Amino acid sequence: MAKPTKGKVLDPSLTEPINNDAPPTIYGSSLTPELANAALNLSVDFVKQQQSLANKYILWHPYTLSLVFISLAVYLGPNVTLPQGTHSVFDFLFQLAIMNGTQIATSIMVVGISTSVVFTFLTRFTEDLFKKKSRQIVDTNGVNVFNVDLTKLAKREIKQKSDTNNTQIIVYRETPIALASIVENTVLSSKDSLVMGISSIGCRRVYVQSGIIEDLIDWALIRTKNIQQSGSYKADNSMKVLIDVYSFDKYMKETLKKKGFSLLSTYDLEDSKLLSKIYGVKRELWGVQFHFEGKKDK
Repeated sequence: MAKPTKGKVLDPSLTEPINNDAPPTIYGSSLTPELANAALNLSVDFVKQQQSLANKYILWHPYTLSLVFISLAVYLGPNVTLPQGTHSVFDFLFQLAIMNGTQIATSIMVVGISTSVVFTFLTRFTEDLFKKKSRQIVDTNGVNVFNVDLTKLAKREIKQKSDTNNTQIIVYRETPIALASIVENTVLSSKDSLVMGISSIGCRRVYVQSGIIEDLIDWALIRTKNIQQSGSYKADNSMKVLIDVYSFDKYMKETLKKKGFSLLSTYDLEDSKLLSKIYGVKRELWGVQFHFEGKKDK
């Protein structure tokens, strides 16, 4: 299986299509200097994908639609002329359309303008929320996600260590397209029970339905097992893998269910009361407990 060429920096080029002239190889790699920039860019892009999902959820939320319909009713109420003496519903609607052609045409503009105004106002809250997350990743050079300073790694100012093996990057046609990274939850983890958290997971949007997320979750479980077996943890004890998911991310939640994860707890967004209290956006903690039986002596 191919590996990144030493010294050749691989960048996801998220705004450009995959290079179809590159060899059709696909492989997984740990975090290396050549992939440091790609890891940072991908992790930030996953946050932007979450923001896009949040915006879509808010746009089609009943509260948003209600505001738009209220705006429409406020306009149409005093401007519509109701037909009199109609004998059927069809006749009433036909006469209504004939008598209020101008108002109906204008109402389409009202719907468009009110939707734009309401959506622009609400997306400021999602933008503030997710920009903060992206900024934290960039400002820490990825340390808060990968537990590795990616800038120093890219410059080879630090040696690769065990933490670089806790990230898996999928490269297709010499372009990084997906990654997953895990870090130990030092609060919950103990010698009796290793607890790891998935700090980042995702892929380029075009590959979401390809099953690559499922493969990365499998990798996270196997990597957790390897950490337990190679560390100072009791062998054959159960392990846990946790992940934070937004309540509107239906695909990720369905994928986690298929992989045996279950919802452990739900909590409000501390950085956006409006999204939590009014629109019901929550952070959900999902997790799975598992164990691998070691080889038994005969």
